[in-house]
Amino acid sequence: MTLERNNLPRLITLVVALLLESVSLLSVILNIALFPGQIYANVASVAVFVLPSLVGLLSKRIEVALVLSVLPFWVLAVVYLAGFAPLWNVDLVTIGVLVQRAANTTLMLGLLGGFGWLVRRVALRRRPAMSAA
Repeated sequence: MTLERNNLPRLITLVVALLLESVSLLSVILNIALFPGQIYANVASVAVFVLPSLVGLLSKRIEVALVLSVLPFWVLAVVYLAGFAPLWNVDLVTIGVLVQRAANTTLMLGLLGGFGWLVRRVALRRRPAMSAA
């Protein structure tokens, strides 16, 4: 695999955005403040909303945009289910509520990543050269 030099800053920014999205999701889902201050909750909430769009904006393909924008939430969910979740001793109504919350979050993150990718398509669209009449 050859890596073009002009792709390196984009890929580094993409990785940083994914890590920041992971940290902000972890903070919001666990309801913890990683930094002291009154404004932290607002910044974390905006980060959860903006960072998936930034991931989509930095992705070249729609598949990559959708997968990477949802990936931090799914990794967090799998780690929680594998290590910390209680046994499945809940009724069907409770399971439905839990699945609905996970599906809503997945859909929101995926749509935000897709929106970022669409913004990239519109912003980088090649316009035909105007011919002199």
